[in-house]
Amino acid sequence: MTWLLKPAELLYRGINRLRRALYRAGVLRPKRLPIPVISVGNIAIGGGGKTPAVIAIARACVSRDLRVVVLTRGYGRAGEGGEVTSLDASRFGDEPVLIKKSLPNVRVIVGKKRHDKAVGLKCDVIVLDDGFQHLQLHRDLDVVVDNPGARFLREGRSALRRADIVLQRNVRPVVPPALQQKSVFAFSGLADNEQFFASLRNAGMKVVATRGFADHHRYTASDVESIKRAAAEAGAKAIVTTEKDAVKIDDPQIVAIPAEMTLPPEVLSRILAVVSR
Repeated sequence: MTWLLKPAELLYRGINRLRRALYRAGVLRPKRLPIPVISVGNIAIGGGGKTPAVIAIARACVSRDLRVVVLTRGYGRAGEGGEVTSLDASRFGDEPVLIKKSLPNVRVIVGKKRHDKAVGLKCDVIVLDDGFQHLQLHRDLDVVVDNPGARFLREGRSALRRADIVLQRNVRPVVPPALQQKSVFAFSGLADNEQFFASLRNAGMKVVATRGFADHHRYTASDVESIKRAAAEAGAKAIVTTEKDAVKIDDPQIVAIPAEMTLPPEVLSRILAVVSR
């Protein structure tokens, strides 16, 4: 199946290359906001660690008493978007809901036309989620999370030269102590599910079986029952998944494993310097 997706990847990369050329030539011009904009993105198609980076950057700004708004497209949502007012992943998308759940005092606004959503906002900084290819909105700092092992790319690796900061995908799972010695069944719906499963094993978890779904998968009751049956057949003592998947499943038997990203001090300094201009 990988070779079937390669033409689509090459087309996507070509379109992004053309769009960047048009903006560099001044044929297209980005729209500016009177508020500092920090973009967080990547060159990989999914699985790049953007959401943990967005949460880490927004949390660092909040800790300095800054008013933060996160603008995000909200992939996989069924609703029209708008400001996230509830933890409804079907309406707003799994990633916006996860950001809001992690940062309840931060406004999270979902929509395709992110400049329009930002006009008139009263805040100190805007964090633009998945913004590296969103050239319509001017950004004051471009942060790109690099995932060298990604299978499919939106742009060639040469695009990293256009970033202000390149962060390595240093995302680690936070394993509850109660699960350290238990055999677990792990499942997820990510662009790269194996990456999640490998991170659990590297963290010392005893993963006895796994199941992967498509990125942004919407879980049904049938899916959950199937997962539980597979876990029982594998002899697992617990079922674990990502926080991104867990926000779409209301089941106390399924344990969400948080993913954390630590910002290097020099990166944090550059971010705060932009915000305090």
